[in-house]
Amino acid sequence: MPLTKYKAAAVTSEPGWFDLEGGVQKTISFINEAGRAGCKLVAFPEVWIPGYPYWMWKVNYLQSLPMLKRYRENAMAVDSEEMRRIRRAARDNQIFVSVGFAEIDHATLYLAQVLISPTGDVLNHRRKIKPTHVEKLVYGDGAGDTFMSVTETEIGRLGQLNCWENMNPFLKCLNLSQGEQIHIAAWPVYPSIERRVEPDPATNYAETASDFVTPEYALETGTWTLAPFQRLSVEGLKKNTPEGVEPETDPSPYNGHARIYRPDGSLAPNGKPDKDFDGLMFVDIDLNETHLTKTLADFAGHYMRPDLIRLLVDTRRKELVTEVDPAKGAGIATYSTRHRLGLDKPLDPKPERDARKGAVGKEEVVEESGAL
Repeated sequence: MPLTKYKAAAVTSEPGWFDLEGGVQKTISFINEAGRAGCKLVAFPEVWIPGYPYWMWKVNYLQSLPMLKRYRENAMAVDSEEMRRIRRAARDNQIFVSVGFAEIDHATLYLAQVLISPTGDVLNHRRKIKPTHVEKLVYGDGAGDTFMSVTETEIGRLGQLNCWENMNPFLKCLNLSQGEQIHIAAWPVYPSIERRVEPDPATNYAETASDFVTPEYALETGTWTLAPFQRLSVEGLKKNTPEGVEPETDPSPYNGHARIYRPDGSLAPNGKPDKDFDGLMFVDIDLNETHLTKTLADFAGHYMRPDLIRLLVDTRRKELVTEVDPAKGAGIATYSTRHRLGLDKPLDPKPERDARKGAVGKEEVVEESGAL
């Protein structure tokens, strides 16, 4: 039975910089917290694990190499035990989880997102279609079968995009065509506009993402839009500064940028955190609020003219090496990233609930009867 009203959460917190295990533990902790709060959905920022490499915008090539090596060493494979632990946490808490991570596949990194179901299944695995500017030095492009965004779920048609993908009109059009109702606009860590230095455009600063691009997405699509953001601390600034360079001492321009918007583009109650807030932002979702916004302008339905303008989408995977499919004679074999990475396999069976235990690994208090 589809849910139209439920509680959701967006994460605004500092990642475990260059620390895969620390990032996984923090992710599971937030999933547990959201589960205890009764949430049906929790959304994490872009490349939350192992953090967004914002230093690549600030350092030169030689300075970046040691940091890039450490970063790659702490990236996460989608078919790893670390990911399976996160999937088990979603299952234990019976919650949908949207998490961004630096995915390593063979020798290439991707800006990846997964949507995990309350049963621990990976419903969607996507990769950012085009890394932004200097991100191209760290990440590769997503393939044709890894960029679709919207997934039909029991809590609505849910979409996910990374960073400036939320500004891409073609991707918005694609999401609209699938009737998106709730959107995860996952953002990295960004400096405030007060740090702008000419000729860097205002496009590249936090307020543009938080207070312009994200509400514009909600307004144009008529969707509930959650925008989780990363944060920085003084210690985080040190970790993201190469040796021999004096680190910044004030992290405040990087904080307080997470947002939650209603389907009309207005700020949701408690949808803007204080600069010093670190944790989960909660919102009460009512999907029925999308009825009026989409009645006015449904760009995938009555407010569009496909006889005049259409979007061509090609979701086929193109391989560097292709093989002949013996079953088809001279035909070319088809490929699926999802199958190659084992995401079509079910998560390991859930352990039987022990009489003295609650959720897996958590001891319950058992009251003893009789005299003291």
